[in-house]
Amino acid sequence: MKNVFRSVFVVGLMLCLLCGAVFASTPYRPVPDNRSLSEIFTSIKVDGRFEQTRVRLITANDEAWYSRWKMIEDARDTIDCTYYIVDKDIFGQAFIGLLLKKARLGLKIRLMIDGRVYRMPYMSKMPDKIEELAAFPNVEIKLYNSVSKSLLSAFTDLKKVVASNHDKIIICDGLTTIIGGRNIGADYFAANGENDIVYNDADVVMQGEHVARQLKKAFDEEWNYLKNSVVKADSINFKDQLAKVDLAYRVMSRYMQGRGLFNPEKLDLSKGLKEALVEMNKEISGFKNITSFAAFDLFRGERQKPVKILDKHSYCGPLNGITPSLLKMIDACRSEVIIQNPYLVITPEVEAALKRASARGAKIVFHTNSADSTDSLFPQAFLMNDWERLLVDMPTSRLFVAPSQNERLHAKIFVFDGLITVVGSYNMDPLSEQVNSEVVAAIHDKPFAQMTRNRIFNLMKKNIIEYRLELDSEGRIIKRFGPEDHVKSETVKKMNRLRKLQWLRPLI
Repeated sequence: MKNVFRSVFVVGLMLCLLCGAVFASTPYRPVPDNRSLSEIFTSIKVDGRFEQTRVRLITANDEAWYSRWKMIEDARDTIDCTYYIVDKDIFGQAFIGLLLKKARLGLKIRLMIDGRVYRMPYMSKMPDKIEELAAFPNVEIKLYNSVSKSLLSAFTDLKKVVASNHDKIIICDGLTTIIGGRNIGADYFAANGENDIVYNDADVVMQGEHVARQLKKAFDEEWNYLKNSVVKADSINFKDQLAKVDLAYRVMSRYMQGRGLFNPEKLDLSKGLKEALVEMNKEISGFKNITSFAAFDLFRGERQKPVKILDKHSYCGPLNGITPSLLKMIDACRSEVIIQNPYLVITPEVEAALKRASARGAKIVFHTNSADSTDSLFPQAFLMNDWERLLVDMPTSRLFVAPSQNERLHAKIFVFDGLITVVGSYNMDPLSEQVNSEVVAAIHDKPFAQMTRNRIFNLMKKNIIEYRLELDSEGRIIKRFGPEDHVKSETVKKMNRLRKLQWLRPLI
């Protein structure tokens, strides 16, 4: 996740101090039981008849882009999608252009974007394009928890102002779906070296009506929130923005199929569109790794698996089906808990559950960012406060961090006892647990879990740093290797200042 929310959040906290709002975490106290992981999975209630689902884990950035493109290209009736960010780059413009193509074919389209990001620099000039897309009678577009409608809540409960829709969902024809950590932008689909920021992320593509129904319910409940704003078409347009996104679609489609670039001089375009094409050609030619779409298949023989969708509303709604389920899974683990997450700001309830797991002898593996790989220093500052305590209190735990921006992590994956895998948008921090809307898929399948586990460990083999402690016979730390031992001194100084701001922790 780009550091959009955390920037908005600082402003919000200033308002909080003025208004006297209080941030209090919601305690989760799972009732201890002796159920197995399989029994915990079975106990999770979902709507509709339980069925098997084809599932594919997507970790490669090019395949993540291909998956979204193919799903929408192949859609015939309906497309529902929600994203935190649709960037202004060639990927974001081409994505809107692809939706434009499907709108012209008469498909019913619903698009939702988070209300805090819509007018920020990440989406500069995109609102004009999106507003023109909204002119189609078969297209509906909304902004989640519009700032203009929720601002008065700053005087009563600021969490309702900053609550975001962090879901990333596409549902096509009520059958094929994708969720995960990726937004729409080059940061999530480029190869290393092709963009200033490149994330290691994860999605799951799923095919099955029961999962699609669960995700549609999750989508609908956020879509129908009363403080959403409807995006309406511009009444006056001085420039044809749809022509630009249509051009971006054509540029992207041609390039992805390995057919190269359009020659601006051979196309009958206006001067403005020719200039836009030159810029698009320059931008897209830097992405060498997305030219094999013609050979891409959405599924490659993946077998059906038991899948359940875990959903939580933002702070504006009552539902939280994720955190309690994760706590129960941790408590059911007997051998290993793997947590791969970009932000490791563990809440007391999760920490207590992990301590219980460690006391039973279960191995705990954390894979997260370091201060040199993260997009936000706040979580790293709080990890500086926590990491020694975590390793001491959980003697079976190991903590691995990505050392540089080349390994920057954005995936949100949990693997429990090599049996159950959870993948989605949920970060291991209070922001996801308490404030934002999130959605994940829980997959009960040993081969899938083992494959996911192997991918995590293979990623860590490339370049990794482990934070370590050495204790004496009385449990006192006599040797350590942590953030101060590899992070630039100036960055450490910044984190030392930030880590003192403990009152910020509930929204980091």
